[in-house]
Amino acid sequence: MINQFKNFIKSNQLFSEGIPVLIAVSGGLDSMVLVNLFSKTNQSFAVAHCNFQLRSDESTADEKFVKELASTLKVEYISEQFNTKEVARQEKISIQMAARNLRYDWLEHIRKKNGFHFIATAHHRDDSIETVLMNLIKGTGIRGLHGILPKQGKIIRPLLFAGKNEIREFATENKIAFREDSSNIKTVYERNLIRHKVIPLFEEINPSFKLSFETSIKHFVDTEALYELSINNLRKKLLKQEKNDLSIDIPALLNSIAPKTILFELLQQFGFKEKSIEQIFNSLKNTSGKEFISSTHRIIKDRKKLFIIENKIPDSQVFLIEKKKSQSIRNGENEIEIKLKEKSSRIKYGQIELDADKISFPLILRKWKSGDYFYPSGMKMKKKKLSNFFVDLKIPLHEKEKQFLIQDTADKIICLVGLRTDERFVVTPSTKKFFTIIKKSL
Repeated sequence: MINQFKNFIKSNQLFSEGIPVLIAVSGGLDSMVLVNLFSKTNQSFAVAHCNFQLRSDESTADEKFVKELASTLKVEYISEQFNTKEVARQEKISIQMAARNLRYDWLEHIRKKNGFHFIATAHHRDDSIETVLMNLIKGTGIRGLHGILPKQGKIIRPLLFAGKNEIREFATENKIAFREDSSNIKTVYERNLIRHKVIPLFEEINPSFKLSFETSIKHFVDTEALYELSINNLRKKLLKQEKNDLSIDIPALLNSIAPKTILFELLQQFGFKEKSIEQIFNSLKNTSGKEFISSTHRIIKDRKKLFIIENKIPDSQVFLIEKKKSQSIRNGENEIEIKLKEKSSRIKYGQIELDADKISFPLILRKWKSGDYFYPSGMKMKKKKLSNFFVDLKIPLHEKEKQFLIQDTADKIICLVGLRTDERFVVTPSTKKFFTIIKKSL
């Protein structure tokens, strides 16, 4: 087993020889074998033990046992006691989940504090099989089928090459002492139920179930890699930058294979859960204007696009524009440059030019609000509500929300910044002073 151990570490590039590793040791069979293998390879390591105080005297005895082991091996010993039941009660999670969170958070804290490169846990091949079965039952999707990985960040699992029976045989041959955890036989826990009830049933059907299922897991890993490659390609194709926001082309999405699954993959990174994504998918063929909200983003359905917008505190600022030759106002995603000139300039995209002599200064720059109206240039002094004007121009909801306007001291809207002037302030052949507004994206 020692050679298998070394080869597994090397082939999976778990760590380099000689670097300090922190081993999580419960005192049970698996972790005691892991410590033994580390000690026989002359690897630098320390022992870390968590006492979750869940089994009264047994927990105390486990802690003492592991401490004596570290003393015998003359390696550093670090331990911590946790009030696991109280943490589970306060956080309203299961005791098993509380113990897991406490364990990994503490181990990572110790790793950083003491300069260890990695944390080694004693997960083995049977643990990986149990994990896949649990994920299948819970419906975690393709990413739940790869089992326990040999390396995840700073966590390494050097025993994944071995099954429980091999580990037990090695312990017997090498007279490795360990403590039995009485909770491991209680089938009230999901994993124990799978271990003691479900897997034996599979083995009745196929005595080589564990070996064949391990092969299946390897296929699942390859399948996941191909799946991720395909999703990344689709993400580049379907998820487009729209100024400061993102959008998904609805027709292109619906013409793809498995559009619902693709939508899930595109949206989950923005905080949307499966139920919300199903609602979004069901809305794709409906009318526009529907809005969906996650903890970090909003999705607005337009006619042919889904717009993905980061949640931000609404900008309610009001800016004063005085009668100056030039000034610049930075507003969120944009910079608005204002110039007062004696002659006209070439009109560019996002630029508006007005007759300065028709304007009553000072002016106010603000966001539009419901009830605002103006007289759009080119419409022969026809009064128009801004909300209706935006509909006519088919401006998406998320763009409407960002629209700023300028009004004068008489509360007349003189223009929609970067969009349209008011007919009452348009430039004519007799205009002598020109008021220019240029909107620039930052």
